Amino acid sequence: MKLTIYWVTKDESIRARIRKRFGIPWGMTVNKETQVEIRDEDMDLLRETEKRGFIQIRFKKR
Repeated sequence: MKLTIYWVTKDESIRARIRKRFGIPWGMTVNKETQVEIRDEDMDLLRETEKRGFIQIRFKKR
């Protein structure tokens, strides 16, 4: 599933762990967003990460 992640957390160590777990590429736009492709089986865990306030999941047209 293709989506955009907005990075709420400023803690780079937390960002690094999230990136490693979900295979998210390094880097982000000046708006603190990263375009990603997430496997369907990882969506529940990604939504939990969102609930904890580390990221926001945004569905944008590319």
